[in-house]
Amino acid sequence: MSHHTMQTFNLSYSNKDKKGIVVVNTAMLRALASGLFVLLISCGQPQKQTKTEEKAIYQEGFIQGNGVRIQYLDWGGSGPPLVLIPGLGDSPYLFEDIASSLKDNFRVIAYARRGHCKSETSDSEYNNDALVADLRLLLDSLEIDKANLLGWSAGGNEITEFAIRYPERTIKLIYFEAGYDLSQKAFKDILHTLPRSFLADSLDLRTLDAYRKWYHKFWFADIDWNSTLEGNLRATTRINPDSSVTTIPNDSLFTKLLESAMSYHRNYKMIQSPALALYTKQFFVPPVTDYDVVSVYEDMEKNIIDPWRLSNMNQMKTELKDVTIKEMPLGAHLSFIFLSRDSLIESINSFLLN
Repeated sequence: MSHHTMQTFNLSYSNKDKKGIVVVNTAMLRALASGLFVLLISCGQPQKQTKTEEKAIYQEGFIQGNGVRIQYLDWGGSGPPLVLIPGLGDSPYLFEDIASSLKDNFRVIAYARRGHCKSETSDSEYNNDALVADLRLLLDSLEIDKANLLGWSAGGNEITEFAIRYPERTIKLIYFEAGYDLSQKAFKDILHTLPRSFLADSLDLRTLDAYRKWYHKFWFADIDWNSTLEGNLRATTRINPDSSVTTIPNDSLFTKLLESAMSYHRNYKMIQSPALALYTKQFFVPPVTDYDVVSVYEDMEKNIIDPWRLSNMNQMKTELKDVTIKEMPLGAHLSFIFLSRDSLIESINSFLLN
């Protein structure tokens, strides 16, 4: 399960003499005028590429299908295609931190499933069949014959079913903290055991700052806020006229997506492709330090999540013909993409290149 969600630039110029009096000369005016002209021209151009500090440049694109429009980010790169699928409620922008390194060996593409970010659909189908059809549409539209597939959290459903239906188009699979069968009773027990809902309430949604605070504490309490989280937050929210926040997908749609994900039972026996399953040592991080809340999380990890994880690992070992299972050193279900970054990149490269 992934979370449900989820730049402003300030330019100033000042030139003063020692007395604080502004000094203006012809050369300065020319420079300012020239700079302003360049700024105006650049602001008027369509921004097809985005670059964040120390991250790869990606190209945003859209593909159109029968009643569906899918947004994707393409980091380019050489080598075989690697398609990244985020978890429910999340956006492809969460992959920015690792995409820049993975593009050294692969053509890296991430996309937003229908109902997420800018991906839209005119029908009401959100089951796994529809999501797998969208993945195929993406590959067909980008003229990709076959690809490596990485699914995060519930994204493991899509890559499992796609590999079953289209073995000739699947190179290798990566279960990115996605080696969990969400249809099992343990997952329902987790949802019922959480001290509070994983959906933000009205107070959390009253402003973007309030939502950011909740989102950070509930899902990423073990890491500092960063530009990648901010990008994901903004891609999965809409600011209303009264400054309140509506999440994308909204609560109703997210619940429908989650129910659909929980209805899909994994059948790994039919998969022919080699698979890598990456797990974390813990699933959640307590959002507060209150003793009672921390105790609930610790008991849930020990009595529900740990046995569930072990059961799913054993299922993958038993049913998959070729599987490698690795435990990442740091982080939880979401934060491990940051805290175990180097281990993730090394594991993915080693698995896909050998």
